[in-house]
Amino acid sequence: MSWFTVRRGRLEYRGRITREPFTRWCATKEGGAAIARVGKDIRFSIFGRARMARKQLWRALDTASRTEAFTSAVAAETGHFMKVLADACYAEALPRTHLSLRRLVLVPRAMVVGRARAGVFSRLMHVPCMAEVDEAVRLFLVDELVTGMDAAVRGASPAPRRPVLARDGWACVGVRLGTVWVDPLWAGPDGTGHLFMYELPERLKRRDYKALDAAIEQMTGTVSTLSRLARDAMFRAATQKA
Repeated sequence: MSWFTVRRGRLEYRGRITREPFTRWCATKEGGAAIARVGKDIRFSIFGRARMARKQLWRALDTASRTEAFTSAVAAETGHFMKVLADACYAEALPRTHLSLRRLVLVPRAMVVGRARAGVFSRLMHVPCMAEVDEAVRLFLVDELVTGMDAAVRGASPAPRRPVLARDGWACVGVRLGTVWVDPLWAGPDGTGHLFMYELPERLKRRDYKALDAAIEQMTGTVSTLSRLARDAMFRAATQKA
């Protein structure tokens, strides 16, 4: 089960972490290295050093995650994530248009995820309960939190009729995946696709929905015709000046 969800148009923490993502991480190169390192300090285990190391790593994270400090910190990260989304809208280099004097901005996912990851790391590392959690597990946790929030927003299938609210009046009204903005070898799976952010008024009329839908499709078609180099240049300009 995902750690995050969208309820009534707002991104929320479900209140607990589950073990499945940690189990997947243990099978990665980074997870395996952490298990091997911890396992060296285990003198003997009838169940095997690797198994005991995994158990120790998870137990420390699980214990920390059940504290009020952890729950409060992670719950607050949803607001920080949506603020990153809203702040990105002010990057002048990003594609934008106006509908009824309100801005519709296309924001690459890689830009949002990169900034959100840096913020989560700096804040979460200062939460006292994380002191007992292995450093490699902390890095896993940061990545999983950001990935989970991004996935929850995408999973809500935002649209003009189903916006996901951000900050300062901005809301996510669309997601399009697949378009490559930066080198996937550098950005990973978060390097593809983009979000559409709109300065949402208190109430939208039917004609507004249709105009937004049309504008989203038009902007999607426009950026798809750009070369990889052009999109990369636009992304770099936005991240430098935003």
